[in-house]
Amino acid sequence: MTQDTADIKPPWTPLKIIQWAVPYLQQKGISHPRLDVEILIAFALNIDRLKVYLQFDRPLDATELSRIRELLKRRSYNEPLQYIVGKREFFGFAFKVAPGVLIPRPETELLVEKVLEYMKGIPEDQRTILDLGTGSGCIAISIAQNIPCRVWATDISLQALEIAKENAQKLGVEGNIQWRMGSWFEALKRDDPSDFRLIVSNPPYIAIGEKGELAPEVRDFEPPEALFAGESGLIAYEQLAQNIGKRLSQKGVIFLELHAKRSDNIKQIFKKSLPEWRTTLFPDLQGLPRVLKLEN
Repeated sequence: MTQDTADIKPPWTPLKIIQWAVPYLQQKGISHPRLDVEILIAFALNIDRLKVYLQFDRPLDATELSRIRELLKRRSYNEPLQYIVGKREFFGFAFKVAPGVLIPRPETELLVEKVLEYMKGIPEDQRTILDLGTGSGCIAISIAQNIPCRVWATDISLQALEIAKENAQKLGVEGNIQWRMGSWFEALKRDDPSDFRLIVSNPPYIAIGEKGELAPEVRDFEPPEALFAGESGLIAYEQLAQNIGKRLSQKGVIFLELHAKRSDNIKQIFKKSLPEWRTTLFPDLQGLPRVLKLEN
């Protein structure tokens, strides 16, 4: 594969690839090199990861070896594993992801869980949901997969919306979701609902000054417009707060994902625009405030 592998005799097998590639990726600063190598081998060979173990001694032909080499090279440059294999698991479903689309995070599953808990108590004909900044569509689609409802989902990125549509079609909920391109509420059309029973969003919430704290695969590859929210990290919440109350139906509810360090600041932003509303914070598995619920 490279001059570094001259001491390894052919034929190359999955086991030999792992023995060479794990320390190679480790030297490049990859945090889970063994797992990544196994996933990339499985992807290159179009087999399940478990079958990599069952085929440890399988000789690899030149085409297979070339493909594995190219995938490992991309990962060594910190390209996210999810972009390389083109998917990410979220809420039990496989979502297509690609450069230009934020990779779904496990902590966002809490946001979906809270929406579903609330919506189960709402009559089906009142289940209108607005997902602001939908990205891959993981929130909107996961909700629509688990409960009968009507969802409108917005994003400023055409690329993100195209991938979200693909995900909805693949997962069989394309008829339940309306996709709208534009900034927040401006994306909605005239004949869309004037208000919604529930509004949900995972907006960008990282301050520009925190960029250096991010892992290279996040900082250098994921779309900055989905990550950063000005110097304060609060701009998206301030923009949402300007109109969010006007687009909620009577007894409407808002669920927002938060930056744990700024939960108090975010609560105050919405307290100014919705002073009579009750606020509830839900912690993630690490005990950090992750989801904000606002209800009147």
